[in-house]
Amino acid sequence: MAKKFRICCHLIQWRGEQNENPEKIMREVAAAGYDGLEGFKIQWAEQLVWLQSTAARYGLRIVNANGPDYQHRIDFNATLGNDAAEIPGAAKKDFGGPDPSDADYKRAGESLAESIAYAEERKIKAFHHAHMGRMIETSEDAKKLLDVTPGLCLLLDTGHILVAGSDPMDALKWCGDRIGHVHLKDTHADDPATWDYRKGKFREDARFAELGAGNLGLDVGKVMAGLEDAGYDGWISVELDQCYPPKPPAEAAKANREYLRKLGY
Repeated sequence: MAKKFRICCHLIQWRGEQNENPEKIMREVAAAGYDGLEGFKIQWAEQLVWLQSTAARYGLRIVNANGPDYQHRIDFNATLGNDAAEIPGAAKKDFGGPDPSDADYKRAGESLAESIAYAEERKIKAFHHAHMGRMIETSEDAKKLLDVTPGLCLLLDTGHILVAGSDPMDALKWCGDRIGHVHLKDTHADDPATWDYRKGKFREDARFAELGAGNLGLDVGKVMAGLEDAGYDGWISVELDQCYPPKPPAEAAKANREYLRKLGY
């Protein structure tokens, strides 16, 4: 029997509407069957209290709360009772360029030490986003950075790892016991056989897609099973930076949630 993961909806596909009309978006996310939401722009504590108290009316938890700096992010998530928070990601342009050396990875890890320590003091897992342009673009990058950075966890972003030509299952194999958060999303390329993220134009030649609508090899069921096998017990955030195939955000969110239900999650 499949594990009952906590599934939240990332609000990026609403393109800022979540900050203008948050309660409307909360209703749409709850109606689609999610347990939480991620992606509000939160600047101060009173705003966080209002957002979470309102979300609670719809049975929702704010996950990976954002903030103006890493201290606020960690404090906000600790206040919410979350056990993990995103810290600022190190960028490849600052640490060796597109192909960093082992020494570059070590320097990047050292640059994160202060934020990791701040999180550890508050019993929060500090995670680094797998994201294009950052030190973790591929599964191989994830292993390299985590190997030299004690206390750091991974935000496993299946979409960004796929775009970079890597396999998210490798990240699970190498870093499965250090997953701090998950962004679950698919990826579609116009020509998957020739797609190269360093040469192609992302959002023109390739784009993030609805779960099941991708063609770069994501097996959502296998990823979910891999998370189960790794003993992951955190949140899984379904993220769709742009709706492909095109449809209204609330409809796309519902379709993604239904896709996971059909897999038993």
